[in-house]
Amino acid sequence: MVTRKLRRWRDRGAAAVEFALILGPLVVLIFGSIEFGLAIQARTMVANAAREGVRVASLGGTDADAQLAVTTALVGITSAGPPTITTSCTVPSTNQACVLGAATGNRGNIATVTVTVHYVGVTGLFTLLTNAPLTGSSYMRIEH
Repeated sequence: MVTRKLRRWRDRGAAAVEFALILGPLVVLIFGSIEFGLAIQARTMVANAAREGVRVASLGGTDADAQLAVTTALVGITSAGPPTITTSCTVPSTNQACVLGAATGNRGNIATVTVTVHYVGVTGLFTLLTNAPLTGSSYMRIEH
């Protein structure tokens, strides 16, 4: 007959084994949640940077002004390189290109800014998020 003391002695390592089996998935779940949250934050930052760049362009700014606003808005994002920033201006009625920051004649035209950043994950555990391109685009009518 197995006594209570002998049973307790045999089950002594069971908690350590169970903890070791659960630790791996638990760590992946925790770091995955952190990585996913940071990727969502980066995507939001890219969209906001595009919005900030097009806001500057719609107020009479040049291409350089819009690109500076986008670069400033993206401070703090972990990326594999500098962002790709595309600015354009179109005339709505004819769909022809115009020049951002021109002294006259741009009022009512549409300014567009597109930003692409290659996001690099913080932990490096998830290859899906590593070097993933995040793109944000925004357009606004030029009011100046």
